[in-house]
Amino acid sequence: MSQKPQAHGPVHFRLIAGLSLVELIVAILIVGILAAMAIPRFINAGTDARIATLQGLNASVRSSEALVQGQITVRGAGSPGQESGITWITLADGSAVRVWNGYPDRWCDGIGILQQGLTVPTGGCYLSSAPVKADAYTFYGYGNSQIPNGDAGWRIESAPNPLLCSVEYRYNGTGEPVVTVSTSGC
Repeated sequence: MSQKPQAHGPVHFRLIAGLSLVELIVAILIVGILAAMAIPRFINAGTDARIATLQGLNASVRSSEALVQGQITVRGAGSPGQESGITWITLADGSAVRVWNGYPDRWCDGIGILQQGLTVPTGGCYLSSAPVKADAYTFYGYGNSQIPNGDAGWRIESAPNPLLCSVEYRYNGTGEPVVTVSTSGC
């Protein structure tokens, strides 16, 4: 009569070739812990992306100021406008830029048109604080309540607090423009 082999020690169930139930549970726990640590980083990715967009826009605005200054130095002040201190320069791509006493003006046809993705609305935008959508942000002209201090600038509308996720362009026709980045609402 043949005897059955007797089991010695705990019985392991093999679910997947090579893994016991205990090993599978440990692997699931490790993956769960790693996921719990990674999720907050992915949640902050949107904030980081908005801040990076504003930092890039800040650099672009400063470069635009230098571009206008360089063009004025090389080609002169441009064509005179109807208002005092206003001239118009034409860029190589044919864009007409409103310039106020040597710097881009605070309207969408001034500093706004110099940023990628912005198209000046039909009829222009002088004295208009209406929003103008441009790629990842929206431009507001001077005298609005959408940018800190009511000056011209851009904000990211998808931010938790768009007012504080913005780039402000402050210029009153004298001195140099001041560009301020607000990221606390991103």
